[in-house]
Amino acid sequence: MKARLPPQVQALLPDRAGRPTPDPEIRARGIRRMGWVCVLGVVGYFALAARATTLMLLPDDRLEGKARVQFEAAIEVQGRRGDILDRHGVILATSVDLHDLHADPSKLDADARSALARELAPRIGQPVKKLTHRLGIPGRRDVLLAQDLTPAAAGRIKQAVRTLGSERGDRALRSSLWTTRESRRFYPGKHEAAPLLGLVGHRGTGLAGLERQLERTLQGDRYKYIQWQDRKGRQITPDTVHVGDGTTVVTTIDRQIQQAAEEALATQMEVTGAQAAYMVVVDVRTGEILALANQPSQNPNTTQGLKLAALKNRAVMDAIEPGSVFKPFIAAAALEEGVVSPNTVIHCEDGRWRVGRSIIHDDHPRGASTVTEIIKYSSNIGAAKLAFELGAERSLGYLSDFGFARSTGLGLPGETRGIMRRPDRIKPIELATTSYGHGVTTNAVQLAMAVAALGNDGVRMKPHLVKEHRDADGEVAAVFAPEKDRRVVSAETARLTLRMMETVLEDGGTGTRARVPGYRVAGKTGTAWKHVDGGYSDTDRIGSFVGLLPADNPRLAMAVVVDTPTIGRSYGGVVAGPAFSMVGSAAMRILGVPPDPDADLPTDDEPLGGGPTEPPVPMTTPELQWLASGELRLPNLSGLSMRDTLVTLQGAGLSITTIGSGRVAQQRPLPGAALSPGDRVEVILQ
Repeated sequence: MKARLPPQVQALLPDRAGRPTPDPEIRARGIRRMGWVCVLGVVGYFALAARATTLMLLPDDRLEGKARVQFEAAIEVQGRRGDILDRHGVILATSVDLHDLHADPSKLDADARSALARELAPRIGQPVKKLTHRLGIPGRRDVLLAQDLTPAAAGRIKQAVRTLGSERGDRALRSSLWTTRESRRFYPGKHEAAPLLGLVGHRGTGLAGLERQLERTLQGDRYKYIQWQDRKGRQITPDTVHVGDGTTVVTTIDRQIQQAAEEALATQMEVTGAQAAYMVVVDVRTGEILALANQPSQNPNTTQGLKLAALKNRAVMDAIEPGSVFKPFIAAAALEEGVVSPNTVIHCEDGRWRVGRSIIHDDHPRGASTVTEIIKYSSNIGAAKLAFELGAERSLGYLSDFGFARSTGLGLPGETRGIMRRPDRIKPIELATTSYGHGVTTNAVQLAMAVAALGNDGVRMKPHLVKEHRDADGEVAAVFAPEKDRRVVSAETARLTLRMMETVLEDGGTGTRARVPGYRVAGKTGTAWKHVDGGYSDTDRIGSFVGLLPADNPRLAMAVVVDTPTIGRSYGGVVAGPAFSMVGSAAMRILGVPPDPDADLPTDDEPLGGGPTEPPVPMTTPELQWLASGELRLPNLSGLSMRDTLVTLQGAGLSITTIGSGRVAQQRPLPGAALSPGDRVEVILQ
């Protein structure tokens, strides 16, 4: 008996008992299906054709961007940054083109990579094993092998590899190396004048000091262009584009005097344990700044671990209370107004005088004293009485004419103008303290320019730091002549003031340690409590000394400041005077100013700030010169001290050997030889 399916299931099954489907009907059904497939195919074809048309003929920003990435590269070229020179043409800052060496080991077999490593290892100073490992890392097409190579050194390395490839018959090895060029800022003197010069950032922009102030002048032209390449990455446009170089700036700085100033400051910091020290040296007749030195300092060539605080230009940025160095300016004002003469007697109240509710004290109590003795023994009470005789209007007016509480006009970053009270708002005790440099602030450049005015027959010159601009061809493009600011006092008053300041260095005066053997010196010491956190410190002081030499015919004016000495006494004559003596002695020798045979020389047992007299030295320190090949031309070192020799050669990567002591008598290689970093230089001193 056959099982019967449910009716619902039987309804779904075909009727096999019915008539079969005729062929025409099946054929018609197939034709219809084929027609629909063709229609869909034609529609799809036209859709693809339309899309291809839009892609080929109509603009598309997205596709154009992709094409530009593949076939175009935006290149920015900047002209060489201008040099900074001292007044004699010695390079203080320059730009050099150095090369980084790259390799593409992806197309080399293991044997070729090993041969390349053996060839390169001694030339770039890396172990063969390490270099072989770096070249053998799979998938790497750009391996940085060496940095900061001179063009000549990079060229020798590439030529050696091409020769190796030719010997091995390996074309891939011959083309496996390439170089990239980068301009680097280089400071031959390293730490010398670093706070003044500043530094340049990675993008070639000045960040501090003269590099920042003169950015528009030093910076070369910028040029942007599109570099085209084919589908294989080969360049179509020229490799290089010539752009205008920056302007070279010639400063008023004398590098030898700058070196002497920095060495003296470093010595005084070590002796006194000071927090900082700085000095400004000015040509009295022109207002040109011959040295602007700061300690501590730092080598801007070494960017790793660079501390910006060590590059602070304290000589223009630090606002200090100057202390008693203000007294000669008040005395000069009183002389100019006819209030007193150098021999006028003023009672100094035996070192204690009440002004309102306050009491003024003298460190060296005196009774009746002449104006000259007030300057010599630095009487606060005497200076205050001179200010009261003048009155607030005239006292502060003369101080302003000397340049205090006014911009110097140098335009250096972070410069402080200083603070001085207005005549209509100053109290009697404030006028008294202002007369001896308390309650008023200034910077070292203002102090140097003020004392220079006394040495220039009472005429204050504008401070001058840039002498001229030179174009890329070395031709003078602009000259900046010295400018007068104003006459502050008469020539007679200035000379009388200098005679009074000379007594400061006589026996019993406060500045005996600033004496310069063989020269008459006019100066003034100053000591002030340091202003910290809104009040005066109980322990920290600032010692200073300002002076001129030779006093009978001034050539140089100097201001020396020693900040927070911690060893020994902190008086200005003790901590700042010796630095003045050292720099004054060196500067007179450098400028060729003969000693005065009639000047009083200290006895053999008297301590001198300047030390023993050294034999004559060359007027300028020679410089290494970069050749077009990227090599360095060795200068003539004859007659240089060991220190000047090291300053000249260090910083260029040369291996230096010194034999003996004294001054350079022989050198190997001879002057004019072309050297590369790593080459050996031997100097014999006698």
